[in-house]
Amino acid sequence: MSDTRETLVNLAEDAMCTRGFGGFSYADIARDAGISKASIHHHFPSKQDLGLAVLVRYGERLVEQLALIGKSSRSGGQALAAIIDLYRAKAGSGGMLCLCAALSADAHAIDARARDALRRINNLVAAAIEEVLIAGRRDRSISVGGDPRSEAESILAMLQGAQLMTRVTGEPATFDAATAVLAARIYRT
Repeated sequence: MSDTRETLVNLAEDAMCTRGFGGFSYADIARDAGISKASIHHHFPSKQDLGLAVLVRYGERLVEQLALIGKSSRSGGQALAAIIDLYRAKAGSGGMLCLCAALSADAHAIDARARDALRRINNLVAAAIEEVLIAGRRDRSISVGGDPRSEAESILAMLQGAQLMTRVTGEPATFDAATAVLAARIYRT
């Protein structure tokens, strides 16, 4: 990826995580990058193309992070705690959301290509969480009562929802309170 293209994707990702897809324009990105809007159109003919490029790169990085968590964790419980921490770090004090939560909230504004990519990424994340739950059930470090896939999808919804709630309050404790029931399922890490 060229330096300019990389800069544009970085700026667009920051904008989408803080303001959503509808909360930024090419004029904003051009100003922040110090280039013309025409230069952005050279790399990304439409805002939808830019959004898709951001989402694809974000998904690749997120899946890599989750794989690293899975490989470096001593137990399923430790991996689940690390996943909670990953989502909490992104929520911070409510100024940002993970890109998937931000785009889910703006699903009406993104095109079918981006919605399909978003579904694929969420499915990959849910699959990674499912693996963690299976490992946690096996090593007895996580309470898993039902179908791990269904529970993984619920956990992903809980993590993304906790980020949204933290955005409203501006208090990191909101994320912790919203995910306390999830954290309580971890027996030992």
